[in-house]
Amino acid sequence: MNEIFMWSGVGVLCIIVMSKIPGLEHFVKPIIDLIFTFVKFVAENGTNWSIWMMKNLFGSHFEMVKHLVLPPEALDPSAEVRSKEKK
Repeated sequence: MNEIFMWSGVGVLCIIVMSKIPGLEHFVKPIIDLIFTFVKFVAENGTNWSIWMMKNLFGSHFEMVKHLVLPPEALDPSAEVRSKEKK
């Protein structure tokens, strides 16, 4: 995680340095606009993604607990048929 923060900081620093160099503003301005458009997109949709992630996380844990608690016959109705066929 620290490496991600470090490289993000290096990227921001490079953009700041390049924006101070005369003649590169036409190159840097679209990059800055793109970054802020991405930040705006993440801010608008972050709530939806967090709700989706929590639903999946809790659903997965609920499924795991269900498989740990219930017998195989309750989870798979065909298990009883297969066990009778083997006999």
